[in-house]
Amino acid sequence: MYLTLFNIGGYVVLPWALMIFLPTWRGTRWLARSGIVPALVAVLYVIGVGSLISQNGFGFIREFGTADGVARLMAQRDIALVAWIHFLAFDQLVGIFIYRDNMRHRYVPIPVQSLILFLTFMLGPLGFLSYYLIRWARAGSPSGKSEALHT
Repeated sequence: MYLTLFNIGGYVVLPWALMIFLPTWRGTRWLARSGIVPALVAVLYVIGVGSLISQNGFGFIREFGTADGVARLMAQRDIALVAWIHFLAFDQLVGIFIYRDNMRHRYVPIPVQSLILFLTFMLGPLGFLSYYLIRWARAGSPSGKSEALHT
């Protein structure tokens, strides 16, 4: 079952391809606005976690407290596959944030946005950090809004 969830989760490549290669297409804009893809991936995750808990109980959660415990968890195929779905869901959310924010404010040109989205898809936090730093440099603050000095 976990392999099936993993395989279904692999379809997130399609919305990523749309955001990267067809960012101005109406269908891409609708998909990003809807948030349906990360919601569907989250459903896959809930099914996977629910199955893990029903088979093993909540005991595996205590393994999150140490590096060795996390390594032991990730060495278990079923847990690693469910963890991967977790990554897919959150990377998709971050990608949608970058896409929506940049399409609205145009902190970076579309080709740069596509590169950043590719980095986010492949290396999650690296893509986000790249966008965040560029946005901060271009807008003058971490929130993206220019901050005027009040005297």
